[in-house]
Order: sequence, then C-alpha cells, then structure tokens
Amino acid sequence: MKNFKLDNEPKIKSGFKAPDEYFSTLTDTVLEQLPKQKPKVVPFYRKRPVWLSAAAVFIMFIAIGLLLQKNTTTVEPDVASIENYLVYQYNEYDLYQSLDATDIQELEQNIASGNVSNEAIENYITEQNNYDIYLIE
Repeated sequence: MKNFKLDNEPKIKSGFKAPDEYFSTLTDTVLEQLPKQKPKVVPFYRKRPVWLSAAAVFIMFIAIGLLLQKNTTTVEPDVASIENYLVYQYNEYDLYQSLDATDIQELEQNIASGNVSNEAIENYITEQNNYDIYLIE
C-alpha cells in the first residue's frame, strides 16, 4: 500500500464561499426579519379560582356522603307481635342476659330490702296504657 499524507497532497478549493461580512451582519438581518410584536406567553400552570376548588371539594363530600349513607329506616313492631313474643318466647333467662352486673345488683337490693312490693308492681301495670298486659295468677 502506498503511504498517503494529507499535508503533501494539493488542496482542493471548495465551491462554496460566504459573502463578505456575512457573519458580522447576520444577527442584524435575522432580528429585522422577526415579528415586531411580542408573542403571547401561555404558562404551563394556570392558577384556577379558589371557588372552583371549593366547589369540587363540596361535590366530593356530598358524593361520598351519599355513597356511605346507610338505609336507616326501621320498622316498629305492632302491639300484637310484642305480646306474642312476651307470652310465647320471652323468659326470665332472656331478661337476665340483657341486664348488666350493676342492674342485677340494684334489682337484688330492691327485692331484698322490700322496696318493691306486689302492690307497687300491680299499680305500675294498671297505670300503663301503652300495651295490653295480661296478668297470669
């Protein structure tokens, strides 16, 4: 292979040549071609009004409240159902289970001390007009 050195070879002149003083006047000519009015700058983040955010939060609270709302309607039993339950299904053990320790102690003290008499119980039952109560003797 033949040794090739760039320094020894003749230089080829390029066919392109920049006009005289082209680079010194380039900035002035480019600035002259730009539009004279300033362009409108649109920010990436626009500040929304406070009332819009407050309305969105209010709507979210209402929606969450409606989703979490439980059906709270209750049906009251009629008098006949209560009487049938008390007569046929309710016993002393159920009453004892529904009372806590302090209630039981108070009942025992009242019965032991004689504060509750049969006459007081009968008077209380006869004064109650809400339910028909049958006394079994």
